[in-house]
Amino acid sequence: MSTAVWAVARKEFDDAGRSRLLWALVALLLVVAAVGYAGLWAAGESITALEALVFLGLPLQVLLPVAALVVGYMAVVGERRSGRIKLLLGVVPTRADVVFGTLLGRFGVVAAAVGLAFAVALVAGAVFFGSAPIFDWLAFGAITLAFGAAFLAIGVGISAAVASRGRALALAVGSYVAFVGLWELLTAGPYYLLYGHGPPVQAAPWYLALEQFNPIVAYSTLTDYALGVELLPLRLQYGLETPAAIGMTPAERYWAEIPFYLEEWFAAVGLLVWIVVPLGIGYYRFSRADL
Repeated sequence: MSTAVWAVARKEFDDAGRSRLLWALVALLLVVAAVGYAGLWAAGESITALEALVFLGLPLQVLLPVAALVVGYMAVVGERRSGRIKLLLGVVPTRADVVFGTLLGRFGVVAAAVGLAFAVALVAGAVFFGSAPIFDWLAFGAITLAFGAAFLAIGVGISAAVASRGRALALAVGSYVAFVGLWELLTAGPYYLLYGHGPPVQAAPWYLALEQFNPIVAYSTLTDYALGVELLPLRLQYGLETPAAIGMTPAERYWAEIPFYLEEWFAAVGLLVWIVVPLGIGYYRFSRADL
């Protein structure tokens, strides 16, 4: 990796680290993690340290995408609107250095935020449950970083692709709403139009594949695959899909030999797609933009 990319990454890490909104979200996550662990312990139920750790995935599904999009959506377009992008391009050789350096630097901030949350979880697990499942902690942390990277790449890709703050904000908010609030309408709605009923438990493969590519579902599926503990994907439900399917992975809903694209490990490919494709589109548009 070139020196120019690292130079941009250091600058972007410092810039993103000054976001008050970002650190307010991180502080909220830390409070939720600490209070949640204490609440699970006080409830006196038979909960393992691993199950308590996966509890952290519930607030992460809400707060981490928001934090990543906040970090990413103004990264490039903000420099462009202020005129600083011309100064930056006078220092680094290419626009690719700007885009990928921005992603790398701002990922460092997201990683620091996730690391703080998982540090709290590690300590709280040892204090309240007498153990800290370190290998599961590392695996869950890696999955969470990939989840955060997907939303960060969406934010940076949007920021590189557009020329105004308003468009960047609209697209960032729209992407979050699509994944969290509209995914069932966007997928189960066409299913209903095609077949005359909502998706059953054993739904058509194309529908299950679309489910697998929602990054929130992919995060839940990978957690179940790696740790063997169920993490429900937090999305709005409109009743188009059968309630019996809630909590089931796409692979569990297939009635025959599972095709590779529905296997649980393939959810990692879904997250990778959301890292590569938005960033690639953003870079393509930014490389041809008149600055």
